[in-house]
Amino acid sequence: MPARLTAYLPDNAASPWLLREPQRVCIGRSRDCELRLDHPSISRRHAELTFEQGQWRLADLGSKNACFVDGVRTDFAMLDRACWLRFGDVQCEFAPLSDEAADSMERRIAVKRSHSAILAEALAKQTSLPDLLTETLRATVELAECERGCLLLAEKGALRVAANRNVDPTVMRSREFHGSVGAMQRALGSKLPVVVNDVRRDSELAARESVIAGGLRTLICLPLLAGGDILGLIYADSRQPGVVITTMDVELLGVFAERAAVWIAARRGVAMLSELLPQPAPDWSDVLDAQQWLQASA
Repeated sequence: MPARLTAYLPDNAASPWLLREPQRVCIGRSRDCELRLDHPSISRRHAELTFEQGQWRLADLGSKNACFVDGVRTDFAMLDRACWLRFGDVQCEFAPLSDEAADSMERRIAVKRSHSAILAEALAKQTSLPDLLTETLRATVELAECERGCLLLAEKGALRVAANRNVDPTVMRSREFHGSVGAMQRALGSKLPVVVNDVRRDSELAARESVIAGGLRTLICLPLLAGGDILGLIYADSRQPGVVITTMDVELLGVFAERAAVWIAARRGVAMLSELLPQPAPDWSDVLDAQQWLQASA
């Protein structure tokens, strides 16, 4: 019986694994583990999954922070149904699959990689900065399976909307925009991608008024960097349950973000960025003022 194990590392993308029988899988922080969870709460060799007598078996390998099945601590358990596992502070979703569902999961991964290659080829054909930014945002929204998004550029000490998808630009200038400014500030401050697969579980974002009003469930923010400088960011979100942004998604989207950053940096050496963008561009200062951004990116 195949199974899917999806690990939700705090402040990171989800990591799904397809488990096939017969298989013995070690879970831990060590690089020689088949399922590596790089988190300080995870022991080097934390637990083991084996397939025996038609079922998956979980065994604790003497870990420091224990194993849990649906919130109950255990040293040994037979996994004969869908359940939540916890290793240290890392939540994992375990789900038995049919052979057909397992094959479908593998095909879906292959299709997503193929689609990414097609989008990358389309980006390579763009000859203008506005078109490149629009296509970069489209690729991000589609690959992350989000509903909407925007691409913001740093210009004259503020963030300006350069492209948007399924977002009304006039709404973005008002307090009616229910995106996650907090996630954007986090990405700008850390200069790292921010992925939240369940906003309700994020202690900082879940209480924000804009997140509650927007009913956000999943989001991703990708900073646009060149030589360590922040040129802007890409933001996408979804209100639909079941959307999961994986480490593979972040890897693929990082290529698009890097290409966009190279283009932006190159064009800034030729002309002022404002002359290359469609006018008038929506003013982002009502949502995220220049002072906040400067503090976050310092």
